[in-house]
Amino acid sequence: MTDDRRARGSARLAELDPRLEGAIEAGLAPIAPDFARFMVEFGFGDVYARPGLALKERQLVTMASLATLGTAAKQLRGHIRGALNAGLTPTEITEALMQVALYAGFPNALNALIIAKEAFAVAGVSPLADPTPAKEP
Repeated sequence: MTDDRRARGSARLAELDPRLEGAIEAGLAPIAPDFARFMVEFGFGDVYARPGLALKERQLVTMASLATLGTAAKQLRGHIRGALNAGLTPTEITEALMQVALYAGFPNALNALIIAKEAFAVAGVSPLADPTPAKEP
């Protein structure tokens, strides 16, 4: 059972960023290697691999949740990178983070947008150059 969870989690992580699993394990090896395993098996093998939401949709929910917390800048940065790798456009990411202002406040949305701007710069993309127009109701 654990091997299946690990394989599913590893596959899902690779879709977001092929280097992510190794970075998680390396970062936690000196202090909590089991926690890295928990993240891969439970977080990505059980939750992220569930049917019902596409990876892009899961990334939108994750980014909004992290932005709402307001205390997870490093994780938000990583999930923005993962969202781009999952096929979300910079405009879609920006719009999702702007939506956060209505429910989590302008400071959290502002901080999330600044993190997104930095992540977009590293990725070499810009929401202002995104040819995908915002969807109208």
